[in-house]
Amino acid sequence: MNQIDLSHFVQKHQLGADFSAQALEYFVPLAREIANLHQNKHRSILVGINGAQGSGKSTLSELLVHILKEKYGLLAISLSLDDFYYAHHERQHLGHSIHPLLATRGVPGTHDVMLTLETIDHLLHHNNASTVCVPRFNKATDDRHDESQWTKVTHAPHIVLFEGWCVGASAQDDKELTQPVNALEESEDETGQWRQYVNAQLKHHYEPLFSNIDFMVMLKAPSFDCVYQWRLEQEQKLIASLNQIQNDSQQVMNEAQIARFIQHYQRITQHLLHTLPQKADVVFELDDNREIKNRIKNSDAPTLSIPTLIFTDLDGSLLDHHSYSHMAADSTLKYLQQNKIPVIPCSSKTQAEIEKLRLDLNNPHPFIIENGAAVFIPKHYFPVQPSDTKNQGEYWVKEFVAPHEHWLNKLNNVRDEFNGLYKPFSSMTIEEISQVTDLSMEQASLAAKRQFGEPVLWLGSDDKKREFIKTLQDSDAHVLQGGRFLHVCGDANKGKALIWLTGVYQQLKSQRFISIAIGDSHNDIQMLDMADKALVIRSPVHNIPSLSRVDDIYISDKLGPAGWAQGVNQILDDLFDLTDSPIKGEIHG
Repeated sequence: MNQIDLSHFVQKHQLGADFSAQALEYFVPLAREIANLHQNKHRSILVGINGAQGSGKSTLSELLVHILKEKYGLLAISLSLDDFYYAHHERQHLGHSIHPLLATRGVPGTHDVMLTLETIDHLLHHNNASTVCVPRFNKATDDRHDESQWTKVTHAPHIVLFEGWCVGASAQDDKELTQPVNALEESEDETGQWRQYVNAQLKHHYEPLFSNIDFMVMLKAPSFDCVYQWRLEQEQKLIASLNQIQNDSQQVMNEAQIARFIQHYQRITQHLLHTLPQKADVVFELDDNREIKNRIKNSDAPTLSIPTLIFTDLDGSLLDHHSYSHMAADSTLKYLQQNKIPVIPCSSKTQAEIEKLRLDLNNPHPFIIENGAAVFIPKHYFPVQPSDTKNQGEYWVKEFVAPHEHWLNKLNNVRDEFNGLYKPFSSMTIEEISQVTDLSMEQASLAAKRQFGEPVLWLGSDDKKREFIKTLQDSDAHVLQGGRFLHVCGDANKGKALIWLTGVYQQLKSQRFISIAIGDSHNDIQMLDMADKALVIRSPVHNIPSLSRVDDIYISDKLGPAGWAQGVNQILDDLFDLTDSPIKGEIHG
């Protein structure tokens, strides 16, 4: 399966060995959300990226430019709020005329907001007939680069990425400004004039600027305490880069200067840590080492361009064949949940088994039990009850076959002919079920609660198995080969259940849905054949099933939940329509 190669980017930016894995898990899906939002809005969009100093926002912005171009064919440009600082002499004037602390770059009031607004507006409404020049700031000299060194944008970008430490910030209440938050405010802003001026600038000039943002991303530091260490690392990288090019590094700060410098940022950073997580569209919560420990999405609107349903087998697909763990797919499951893409379990498992798993996954969607024997829809999931369903407890249920006892009778009729060659679930103790399935005793007891078909453990030869299946088929039973068991039931399968439930979604939600089926074994074939897209998961114990279809088939490289996540992300990428916005032009600077 195709997967974007980030090795050159990692090497260029001297990033750690774990960065690629984190980027593939979190930032490639983020790029997909941004690409789909651009496609949905049919115009250039502005994406804000907030993060405390040293949090990695500049690296993320550059990475997104790379992914959006290489994976989605979209032209993106990265802007930094830092590049719009007033020139050194302008800030010196602010320091003399308003307050000495305004001579130091950083806080609201030290940026040329009008230039920022004009630049963003020109980029978002670029007509491909002119050149937009984007300012660049030289932190080593604490002044703007000469205009000859500004970035020149000759073609309209699809996406403008706007990053900065206070991007997305809102003003504080005046009463919050009374008490100083650190030694700098206490000793150098005794009257509060500086912080009142900064807050007024934020309210009257920066908030209107930030209101243009279409999609807000936050890299959330665990606290302000770690910002000093992160900022120190930034300065050390700057020193190394200047030494490499034999540039003047005399303006670079030492540790004591950094400790004082970051106090300028403390008040607003702490305010952001408290307020922005509730307003940003996506929040990545970081630990002290800048590793992502959680992803939160607050936006109500799904950003996937095409409404999509995912029907998934469980054992060997979403769940590891041996351990039954879904951990390798957890970040992808969270992404799907946050983007309102239903994941519909479709399994040989019982209602009781799937209910327990749904609780574990926090999955509120319908589910399909016992190889398509019945569909369970939580009541009030749709605005009205689907026709041809019955009320059963908390669910609307669509049954496709006769109940369990009917199929037990079919098996009893062939017991003498195939005596000792098979063992049905109903004849096993919970301990025996646990042994043959590697399930815990609790899980085995849930697996025993069959409502429709009967799993059979085959003990005989392949020839006798074929004869056994033929005999049951002659009595109007249907036999499906699963990963471990033969499943004896009626004329039902996962594919029929998929078609029925997809139709219900389309009818009751009044829109077309793309269906994705995911499976690894023979009893998934009908589902894989009938869906719009089929993802076949490689198995550690058997060959991949042979499908009738010849197109829209994806085969994972990895096993189980790792292959599940890999395949789902690949399909979601391919659903993005590249012809809507092909990349044109380049950025020079």
